[in-house]
Amino acid sequence: MSSAAVIAGMTATVVATIALAGFSSRVARTTGDFYVAARSVPAWWNASAISGEYLSAASFLGVAGLIMVGGADAVWFPVGYAVGYVLLLALVSAPLRRSGAYTLPDFCEARLRSSRVRLAASVLVVVIGWLYVVPQLQGAGLALQTVLGSPVWLGGVLVALTVLIVIVGGGMRSVTMVQGFQYWLKLVAIMVPALFLLVAWRMDEAPSALVDQVPTFPAATTVSVGADIDITVVEPVVVRADGSIDGALVAGEVDLTQGAHSVGAGTTLGFPAGGGRPAPGDHSGDDGHRLGAAPAGRGVAPDVPHLCPDDRAVPRDHGPAARAGALLHEP
Repeated sequence: MSSAAVIAGMTATVVATIALAGFSSRVARTTGDFYVAARSVPAWWNASAISGEYLSAASFLGVAGLIMVGGADAVWFPVGYAVGYVLLLALVSAPLRRSGAYTLPDFCEARLRSSRVRLAASVLVVVIGWLYVVPQLQGAGLALQTVLGSPVWLGGVLVALTVLIVIVGGGMRSVTMVQGFQYWLKLVAIMVPALFLLVAWRMDEAPSALVDQVPTFPAATTVSVGADIDITVVEPVVVRADGSIDGALVAGEVDLTQGAHSVGAGTTLGFPAGGGRPAPGDHSGDDGHRLGAAPAGRGVAPDVPHLCPDDRAVPRDHGPAARAGALLHEP
């Protein structure tokens, strides 16, 4: 995407945000309007605003980075603070609304009749807010730097100025209106690329995610086996083989019938375009363990001695999981 398109999109978003804040400021006249949007925001729009706050830089950048570093276990982080929202709504927001207080420190002082508790609550609110705001500003700076090459601080400054205008213009009424708008904008921004990816996936004749299909090679592909390995053929396929299959020496076309087969180290297998891909190990009853597809037209050359990433053959006694990497690997 060109820099001009990025700048145009960002400018349109900022202008729409400020315009919504200006519209909201016309009806924000009382303290209740400023602090709690006069308690008159519809439930569906309030839910949109909460969801818009959830889909923040922490979600798009932070959680994505955690998953990249820590693997799938990091998915529990967004699940955790999603549950936290529910607990806040049930245990904090409802009592706060019934009390008539505008802020959590007000509620603490009214309930416990202590100015020290109010001070402690105020300090905690500021600290927690700061821990939340700083990553958002950093995320905005990094995003702007990535697409435009601008300094990191510039994105934070632009976001801070925009938020300041929104808050000063109409308080929580403006904030709720803007966050709800941003939720639907983010939802569209997520769904449109996802739909295009699904269309590209199907146009590439890839296996459907909804229908159980046998993975196939999109183009004629030759692979080399780096160590003795057991494979499971889901659908019969005729391959050109040079080496050892099921304990017999082969050189030429071989009909791999459905079921389990053993392939000796140093064997090369030539799969035709559209031929089914075997699975490593004996998974005849578990289609979910089929081997991933190799890119079209990028099969491994027959003269590759083995396919282990670290240039070491995988011995047979290491088990199916260890031998799986030796069957098909593309450097």
